[in-house]
Amino acid sequence: MEKKKDNDLVNEQTVEIRMVDHRDAQLDSSASYSFTLTVIEGSDFGAVFHIDRAEMILGRSDEVDFRINDSRASRRHLMFTFLPVEGGEKVSVMAIDLDSKNGTYVNNEKIEDLELKNGDKLKVGDTILKFEVKDTLDISYHEKLYNQATRDPLTGLWNRNYVQAEFDKIISLSSRYNRPFSLLLFDIDFFKSVNDTYGHHVGDLVLKKTAQLIMSQLRAHDVAGRYGGEEFISLMPDTSIEGALVAAERLRQEIELFDFSLFGCLRRVTISIGIAQFPICGRTSEELIKQADAALYTAKQTGRNRVSVAALIETP
Repeated sequence: MEKKKDNDLVNEQTVEIRMVDHRDAQLDSSASYSFTLTVIEGSDFGAVFHIDRAEMILGRSDEVDFRINDSRASRRHLMFTFLPVEGGEKVSVMAIDLDSKNGTYVNNEKIEDLELKNGDKLKVGDTILKFEVKDTLDISYHEKLYNQATRDPLTGLWNRNYVQAEFDKIISLSSRYNRPFSLLLFDIDFFKSVNDTYGHHVGDLVLKKTAQLIMSQLRAHDVAGRYGGEEFISLMPDTSIEGALVAAERLRQEIELFDFSLFGCLRRVTISIGIAQFPICGRTSEELIKQADAALYTAKQTGRNRVSVAALIETP
């Protein structure tokens, strides 16, 4: 298998936004506007958060609504609540500091609570967010830009640039809190023969269905992406090798048992998977990719349609 160059993972394109979707409980489905927070400075640069519930919390904890990767932010730093105006037909947004260690600043003024205005800039730790009121056309436009910048157009999975950005964040969080996480690197066995035998149209359908099966077997907070060609990647936070091995075997069996003749592919489709865990198999994204790639190569050399675990560089 061809090795990937490190700079292949570098995002050479300016990504205008990265959205975190919290639309499961809209305040008013008929509303033509949306309240958003865009990170304009900080390690989460470009992230866009939607304020669309009565109370939403921002901080660096895994359990808040809007999580930022900022060591100077408190775990539960800031709350956003709705304030009804004009007889309750519309709302505005109140920002309330939650006794944070380093305080919350709006337009360079320290606040305890404040009704936000369109264009206000909030400073939380070393992160600066811009509060904006956007109409539905703005949201639709930015969602299209977001998908073009971060999604693989064929499979709908995350693209390599997005995966790399998430990779770096997960490593940072795992290192800070001394938590493991695992990486799965896998590709479709003998995929070239699928294209050669049944044509690229069928090959594309196989790739799309494989992506759907991947998503069906992963958790909501796992990051799954198309790594290139018929190769896929999954980042699994808070997961040891043992947990990743269970997930990988479940995924391998799911694809092996699926009837791809429904899409014109009359042969059995299987995948091979390599697993690596942070930090015992590597401490950087480059080291982990290299180790998982070596494990994937072993899986292919020993018969394909199997899972292989990377060598450890240190004991757990």
